[in-house]
Formats: sequence, structure tokens, C-alpha cells
Amino acid sequence: MIYPSIRIEGAILSPDVLDRLEDLAGQRAADFGLEGTAKVKDEIARAWADAQDYWRIFQRKLESVRADSPATTETRQQWVLPLLGLLGYQLDFQPKSAEANGKLYPLSHRVANRGGTVVHVTGYRDPAGLDRKAEQRSGALRMSAHAMVQEYLNLADELYGLVTNGRVLRLLRDSSRLIKLTYLEFDLDRIFSDGLFADFAVLYRLLHASRLPANRDEALQSWIERYHQDSLDAGSRIRDGLSKAVEQSIVSLANGFLQHKANDALRQQVSSGRLSAEEFYKHLLRLIYRLLFLMVIEERGLVFPNGTAARHREIYEQFYSLMRLRRMSEKRHLADRRHADLWSALLGTFRLFEAGGPGLKMGVPPLAGDLFGPQAIGVLAPCTLGNDVLLGALRALNLYTHPDNGQLIRVNYGALNVEEFGSVYEGLLEYEPVILPDGAQTSFAFKQGDERANTGSHYTPDELVQPLIKHSLDHLIAERLKAPDPEAALLSLRVADVASGSGHILLAAARRIGQELAIVRTGEDQPSPLAMRTAVRDAIRHCIYGVDLNPLAVELCKVALWLEAHVPGEPLSFLDHHIKCGNAIVGYVRREDIEARGVPDEAFANLPGDDKEVAAALRKRNKDERAGQTKLKFDPEVERQLDEALKGWKGLDALPEHTPEQVEAKRQRFEALSQSAEALSMEQLAAIPIAQFYIPKVKNRPGMHVTEEEFRSYWKGQRRPQSQATAEAWALAKRKRFFHWFLAFPEVIASGGFDCLLGNPPYLGGKDLSGSYGHAFCRYVKWEYAPAGLSDLVVYFVRRLYSLLREGGFMAFITTNSIRDGEIRKDGLEQILSAGGEINFAVRGVKWPGRAKLVVSLLAIHRGPWMKQRNLDGQGVQRISAHLEDGEPEQAPTEIPPNSGRVYQGSVVLGDGFLLDYSDAERMLTADAANQDVVWPIMNGAELNGTPDQQPDRWVINFFDWSRERAERYADPYERVATVVQQERGAVKDNERYKGAKERWWQFIWPRPELYEKLRPLQRCFVTAATTKYLNFSVAGTRCVFSHALFAFATDRWDHYAVVQSTLHEVWARKYSGALETRLRYSPSDCFETFPFPGDLWQTANSVLAQIGERYHEYRRRLMHDLWLGLTPIYNLFHARDLSPELVAKVSKKPTDVARAGFDGLLELRRLHAALDNAVRDAYGWADLNLYHDFVEVETLPENDRVRYTISPAARKEVLQRLLALNHQRAKEEAEAAKAPPVKARGAGRKRAATLVTGPGLFDDL
Repeated sequence: MIYPSIRIEGAILSPDVLDRLEDLAGQRAADFGLEGTAKVKDEIARAWADAQDYWRIFQRKLESVRADSPATTETRQQWVLPLLGLLGYQLDFQPKSAEANGKLYPLSHRVANRGGTVVHVTGYRDPAGLDRKAEQRSGALRMSAHAMVQEYLNLADELYGLVTNGRVLRLLRDSSRLIKLTYLEFDLDRIFSDGLFADFAVLYRLLHASRLPANRDEALQSWIERYHQDSLDAGSRIRDGLSKAVEQSIVSLANGFLQHKANDALRQQVSSGRLSAEEFYKHLLRLIYRLLFLMVIEERGLVFPNGTAARHREIYEQFYSLMRLRRMSEKRHLADRRHADLWSALLGTFRLFEAGGPGLKMGVPPLAGDLFGPQAIGVLAPCTLGNDVLLGALRALNLYTHPDNGQLIRVNYGALNVEEFGSVYEGLLEYEPVILPDGAQTSFAFKQGDERANTGSHYTPDELVQPLIKHSLDHLIAERLKAPDPEAALLSLRVADVASGSGHILLAAARRIGQELAIVRTGEDQPSPLAMRTAVRDAIRHCIYGVDLNPLAVELCKVALWLEAHVPGEPLSFLDHHIKCGNAIVGYVRREDIEARGVPDEAFANLPGDDKEVAAALRKRNKDERAGQTKLKFDPEVERQLDEALKGWKGLDALPEHTPEQVEAKRQRFEALSQSAEALSMEQLAAIPIAQFYIPKVKNRPGMHVTEEEFRSYWKGQRRPQSQATAEAWALAKRKRFFHWFLAFPEVIASGGFDCLLGNPPYLGGKDLSGSYGHAFCRYVKWEYAPAGLSDLVVYFVRRLYSLLREGGFMAFITTNSIRDGEIRKDGLEQILSAGGEINFAVRGVKWPGRAKLVVSLLAIHRGPWMKQRNLDGQGVQRISAHLEDGEPEQAPTEIPPNSGRVYQGSVVLGDGFLLDYSDAERMLTADAANQDVVWPIMNGAELNGTPDQQPDRWVINFFDWSRERAERYADPYERVATVVQQERGAVKDNERYKGAKERWWQFIWPRPELYEKLRPLQRCFVTAATTKYLNFSVAGTRCVFSHALFAFATDRWDHYAVVQSTLHEVWARKYSGALETRLRYSPSDCFETFPFPGDLWQTANSVLAQIGERYHEYRRRLMHDLWLGLTPIYNLFHARDLSPELVAKVSKKPTDVARAGFDGLLELRRLHAALDNAVRDAYGWADLNLYHDFVEVETLPENDRVRYTISPAARKEVLQRLLALNHQRAKEEAEAAKAPPVKARGAGRKRAATLVTGPGLFDDL
């Protein structure tokens, strides 16, 4: 039902709540405080009659009030108080201003019978209304009435408030985390002037005093808050369902077009290959975007500008609107496959919005642009579509099922945040389109794709975006507002997202700029929706830039921006010059980068699939040609032409866009600039050096590469790039979507760069980069972002962000929480800080609110010195280091030679055929005793951390590094491997990671012979999981294969165990190793080989440490056995602040007496852990250091899992400082003893120590 007087802004309530209101909880007579047999409907009718009387009396009273009077007293006494009295309110006047955060707020009333809820009443004739600042006069508000109540709610411990001037009544909610306007409004003038009883009934049911919090402590239990939370849940349900609905609709429409008997021409294009699945899919998406766009603007009342004749609106709504078709889709009997007239009708609706279309005759202003141009849906336009298919697709988009009662509810697209389209993007990334020929019938389907995996893409929730804006863009906005012309200064901001996805972050930035722009223009604290939309439209036109590798995302980003900024009567704005498709990290930022670097020798490295001789010859030739060369000089004439073109780029933004003709003129100007001979030539030249990384170096394709000398001749203008090699480079650049920023956004780069870069760049671990992007990409980024390795994809995005910033600009981004760890930190943040960047804001760990199982970090970085306070995890600090810690940057720890060769990663097997269950292993061992040489138990991380006895439950065939002939001596094991593994290895892709996998198929891919050689003389060793929630070492026998998920410490000494089990080693490991989600990713090269053991422990045993180490381990082992719990659940209890016998019983499922003993045992384990830590501390000679063991919130862990029983934060900091000093001292001593130069600090060079290898999914650790 439509309620003309009711307006919902933001997420305070979902419109479907209005439709379901009478059926919701809290709508019984007793819930309103009515007694006996009274009915709510009868009470509403009586209140309506009385309210109409009050309205008439009030209107007559206004006739006698002076014309210049705001009529504040009359509004309060003769209208608002009586009206709210009918709704159960007892209002008390407030003679004194309320105080919040040291400020005074002159709020007029409070609800005495509902916890003192604020009700602020201004005059019916006050010219400021609710949204404008009052004129400067004695007692006047410092801000608009709406803004004052909203700010008070945000600062005070109060959830809801009301504000009214007698004309409109608004319900406000604390929205301190939101930027968008958020309120529920009832137009009282319209309700009582037009006699809108249904609207008044909703007002009564929603704003009756009984809906409000009874007191502050019970605010969350109030009915209005329950409705708010239900609305948020409904939004979540719609988000989850929208992606599935779009997917279902696309498949249904695609097959409806392909299989309709009238569409022979379409089927022929598909079968002949002239129309690919991807191109067909693009047209289908355009169709879906059109439908979504029209549904949104229809429900928001944005189809027609103000003043359009009512008759025109009625004609559109009755005969052309999407709402008409949506209502039809709800009646299944109308979905008749024999007819196809509704598709023709829909095409007629589309034509209304085309430039020069028939819409103008009935007052429909054209939208035009890419989305509503005549060719937008391409091959679909001339096709036929059955009514059953069209209505079925619309039904999927139109309705969702309420999970509690099964009721079908129409989606209200008017209330849907534009960001919700991000859920569409996230869902569609999971698939890629395919066309399946099936005899006479052709069908369209989705298959599982890898686009999201390749891009690491996820829809970004708003609660993660707003802190980024606050600590970057807000600083720039504050500067601009101080300018002589703040409007022009705001519009001069240049903000970009280099992995923009569906545009959510860009939308947030545009809103933030638009909000301030609208306030500057109107002088209102709460500008009208039209003023806001106009300002946001201008912010998008001038300030917002985006790039994404996925063309579908680019398209959806434009749709989202168009929707957010649509102003009735205006066409869709031109966005092609600001929102572009390309690989943001593959390409040049500035033309000078090409001139300084030329064709790099690294481009001719030998990669898998290359011919070594060809690669070597090209590399040598290029190196010889580069010898003695100076910086490249560009062709002066072309340079002059490009400089002239730059003036055109700078003027492009100023072109108007108020009519389709103006938008088209702007498009043509853009195409003339971007497709000019000079621009195309520059783009072709820029492609050549980078393309050399990608073009295969093989014997059968001579003349396909360009080396330095040839490239110089092109660059200087001595020759035209018209060879086969340059054509190949140009084609490859298009295919790989190289993106040169100085060509894409020349006016921005020429002015120094962007003011602000925001984003959620993709993350992808180094081990996956070559598989997802190829070896050529990996070689290129190592050159482009040197010094850098292959730590994580996010490193290259972060480095690119910084290179795009102007001096004084900000970059703020969401990233994996491993950004502060190991090689990722060294390749990323350390490089940026060394280049002059300063971190002004960081949140070290926050759990991703959505589906993605991620713990992320939030950062903002300023290019250049930052003189103001910095914010780390919500606390003010003086400096933030690359480790995301408070303090000055410190020298990195150094490898200590005696520590090397002691901790090894376990074997990487690669092949399920090696693995045996117990029965197969027993059969082989029984059949031939010699098989015990090669049939061994295998332990993985799950068994170490998850099982109480920590014993392997599987076996493995291990031929070590033996020859094939030696392996053949063990008949049964060899036959098993030859039969199963050889076939498995044949399917392995050829790459460096699995080099030799096919040739040496009978061996593990990495058998780790050095590990087992070290273990041979030992009866026991100590092992830890490579990725683990808690760092713990445990005893393991040495006649066992350890999987890649484990690290083995090749020693049997308990004093060594005591040190690595101590908290002193753990805090070092957590600082210098990496993290996966919330878990420690132990990296021996970073945290063991650099760790200074106490004294000369490698040479001399320490009996005190040995005693406490063995005692601790054996006590823990018995406790695990008694409670029958693995390491992880034992330490979950160990760190539980609320530990009790009842909690132990719940977790262990043991009887009360055992649980009680277990409780006592855990308390003893804590005591032993403190004793172990103190013993290790004393071994260092640090008896002066009090470790203060207690429950501590460890800031580097996620908010919901921070409590640990550990040493104090001050002790942790002191331990790290002392260990680092000792590390540097030891390294210096070792260097002097060896009479050799000091070993390089970790990260100072580019040579990598052995790093953790994640295996191919055979085992999972805890």
C-alpha cells in the first residue's frame, strides 16, 4: 500500500514493515495499554476524530497570530501536545538545556511516562523549518532543529527522539556511525488536510508512546527498536536474495530468448560464434540493470521532475511502469507462454527514456546514456520473449519469502541502498557464462568461475568504509571548507578507488563530499533530498574516479553512481572518462617512468615454456643495447601535441550535462581526445616494454620482441611502430588490459596525482599468484615494484596507491591483517614509510562483517609529514610503525647463524596415492617386514592440535630421495604409487612450484631429506603447527613423516623446548611471523633463525630450564588425556577469564568430579606456564623484569577474541626491545668472530630465506 505522507530516509525502518504492521508483534490492544475488550482499530478511529478537531482549532488559532510570529507557543500548546496526548504521551517542558559532551542543547520537552525521550517542538510558522539554521537572534538555535536533536542523540545515551514543527513529525534514532540522513517522517499537514486516515493509523501504530523505550536501560527491548532490527534483518535477507534473484532471472531470460521459436537469427549468431557467451551475458546484464534502475527510481518518485502534470504521471503508472509488470508477475495465471506482448510493452517503456524518444510528449525526461541508449541491450531488442519468461524473471526480482512466516513480500527498491547492488556483484563473480548446445536446443548456464578467487574481491560493508573516510577524506574536506570559495575547493578534490568493484567505496566518498557541498550551497544542516542528490551528482561528475579489472564491475559501478545521483529531469551523466576498465597495477603512472627505465632486461628472463637459448640471447642483446644509454628523450612534436591535448582534458569536466545532447557532446569530445593519433601512439609505445614480459620467448616465432635500441627509435619518433612485434605488444596490452594512468587520467596526473585513494584492494598469497595470473605477471610485478618479492597481491596495490598520491594526499584502505607481517610488511608498508609516507590511522584486526572469513586491518597513510595525532586501535599515539605498533621505527632483526638448520618444515607429499589408512598399512607391513622402511605414520596439524593423544591416524609411503630402482625393491608400496600417484602427477601443471613432479613421481614433491637426516639419531623431537591459534610445541617420535602443516625442531633437549614454549618466544614469533585470519603463521626464517636464545644454550645445557620444560609438557599431556581434549580446546580453557568447573564440564563432556579435577589442573597449568616464563627470563639474566602474568586484552588479536592469560603489555614491549637488542648484539658478535661483513638484516636485501609452503590441500591444520 502507498502512504503519501510517510517518508523513510536511511535504514531506520524498512517500508515492508508498514505493509505488515498489523501482523507484527506488539500490535495487540494490551501492548498499547488498552484495557478490557478495547480494540486498537477503535482507539485509532477515536484518536483520528479528536485529532481532526484539534487540527481545525489550531488552524483557526493561527489566523489570529501575528504574521511575523513563528507561533511556537500556539504550535506546542494547541496542536502538538494535544495530538501526542492522543498517542499516550505525557510531555514535560524543559526549562533548562540538556548537556552532552560539554555542549548545551535547548530541547523543549521530554516524555515523562517513557523514560524521558526527547521531543523537540518548534513553531509551525518558523521560516527555518526543521532543516535550516535559525536566523541569528537571541535564544536562537546554533543549528537546525533536526540537526540539534540528531547530534544530541548521537552524543547522549539515548536511542530515539522526536522533532516536529507541527507541519511534519520525525522520529530520529542514534545514527552516530552513519553519514546518510536517517529518519521516519509523517507529513501532518498532508494527513489532516487530505484526510489520510490510513497514514494516521500507521502513525498511531508506530509512534504511540508505548512504542518508545520505557527507560534508557530497556531501549533495545522497545517495540520501535525491535521493528528497526527486523528491518535491518529484512535488508540482510533482501541482500542475500537479490544476488540469487538476479542469477535466476539472467538464466531464465537467456534461455527464454534462445529457445523462443521466433528467434532463429539469435540462435544462428550463437551457433556460428558471432555472438559469444560473454557478449550475450553483457546484453542480459544491461537488461537487468535497466530493470533495477527503473524499479528504484519509480519507487523513489524520481521518474518525473517536480511540476509534472498529474495526468502524465497517471498514464505512466497505469500503462508503462515497471510496477505494473511487477504486479502482473505476482499473478501466476498471467504468465502465459503463448503470448509475447509484454516484452514489446517493456521495450516501449524503455523507448520512453531514450534521447529523442516519445517520452517527452508525456513528460518523461530522457535518461539516455549507455544504459538507455538504443543499442544498450544489443541483440535482445529485436528478439521475442514469452510472457511466462518475462513475468517469471520479474517475479524473482520482485518478491522474497519471509523466513519466519513464509509470507511473500514485495521488495521495496526505493528503500534499497544502492550499495546493496554490491551483493549482486559478489554473487556474479562466482560464475562465468557458458552456452551449451544440446541437439536442437541451445541453452545458457553459469559454471563455477574463478574471478573472485583471482581478484580476491568481496563486497565491502559500510562499517569498514566509514573509518577510512573519517581518517583521510574528512581531513581534506576540512581543509577545503576553509578556502575562500569552499564550493569550488570541494569540487576540486580528486578521489579514486583502484579496485572499485561495484562502487560502494566511491559512493560513500561521493556522499561525503556531496553532503558538505549541499550544506555549503544551501546553508542547511540537513539539506533536502533534492539538494543532496544534486550535490552528489556534481561530486561524482568532478571528483570521483574508479578502475577495475572486471568489465562487469565497471558497468555495475556506473549504474550504482547513476542511481545514487539521479536528479529527475536530468539525463544519466557521462562517466566513461572517470570510471574505467583496466589492470590498475600493470602499467605506468607517469610518462617519465618509461623515459627513465626503457625496456628492462628482466623482461627477457627465462620462464616456464620459454626456450632458454632464445631468452638468453634476447636478454644479452637488450643488456648490450642499454649499456651507456642515457634517459630517453621523447619526440618533441608529439610532446607538444600531447600538452595541447591536456588542455582539452582539463576542460572536459566543465562541459554541461543537463540534456542528452550535452551528454552526447561530452562523449564525442572524450572520444576525440582519447582516440586521437597522439594518444593512440602514446598508448602503443607504453605497451611495448611491459609486453616483453608476457610474449613467449620461443624459437618458432622470430621477430616477436622489441629490445632497447628498437624501442628508442620509436620513442624518439625516428621510426613508426608498425612491425609484427609492436602489433603483438599492442594486442597483448588490450587483452591483458594494461592501464597507464597518465593516459587514462592525464589531467589528474599532470597536477601531481590524486588527493585521496580509497579501497579494498584484492589479497592473494604469493603461492597463488603464478597459478592465477601467470609467471609473466609475477616477473613483471617483481620488476615494477622492486624491491619486492611475491608476498601478496595486495602489496602491489598498496605500492601503486602511494605512487598515485600527490604530496599531502591520503590513501586509506582495507587489507589482510598480514599487512604488518614478514615479507608482506617489508615489501609494502616499510617501502612506503621509507619513501616518506606516514601512517595516521590503523586498526590492526577486525573481523569481516559479511560472509568472507577474514580478519582485516584498516589503514590510512598520509604522503608527507603528519603533524597531528595518530590513531591506533582507537587510541591516540605519537607514531605508528610498519608493524602497526606505537613507537619509533626500529631496525629489523638479523639472522643468527647458529640458529639455522634446526627447524624444518615437514614434507609436501603431492599425491593422495601415497596415503594409506590403517588397514592398508597393516596389510603391507604384514606382507613384508621390509616395507617398514618405507611405510611410516604421518602426522599433520589437525592431529597435533586437535586430538588428545597427538598420534597419527594415517600412514604414508615414503621413498625419500631414493632412485626409482631402489623404490622398486618394495613391491606393494611401489605398485600402489606407480598405479595411483603416477597418474595424479601427470595431471599436475608445469610450474616452478612443482618442478620435477612428473619426472620423480615416486618421491614426495618436497621430501625434506635434510629434516629426517637430522632426526635419525634422535628418539624424540618437538613439533608445532605451521598455522595455529596458540603457539605450542609438543613431543613427537622421530620415526614419523611430518606433513607440510608442521614444523619440526630437530632437538631432543628439554631446555630448548622450554625456550620455544615460553611466552618470550611467542611474542617474538607473533611480531615477526605472519598471520592467517586470526591464527599465527609460524615462519622459522623470520622468528626462529632471528631469535636470540639465552646464553650459550646451543653448547651448554641448562638443567633448570630442562626440568621446568619437561614438567610443563608432561603435566599438559596428562591433563589433555584426563579431559580427552586436544591442544586447541585445552588452551581455549587455559585463556578463559571465566574458567569454572562448569565450563570445563561443558567443553570436555566429562562428569563433575573429572571436570573439577580438570579445572584445578588448568589453574596449575597456568602457574607452571608463569614459572616456565620466569625461568626463561632468568636464563637471560633479566630477573629485574616482572612479567606480571594475568588476563590481558592483546590488541593485535580480533576484538571478539583478545583475552589471553599472558604477560602484561608493558612486559611484552620490554621483552621485545631486549630481545631485539640481544639479536643485534649476537649478530655482531657472530660476524666479528667469523671475521666477515655483518649479515644483512632481514628484508634489507631481496634474497629470501625458506618460507612456509602451503601444500596442495591434503591436510588441514587447526
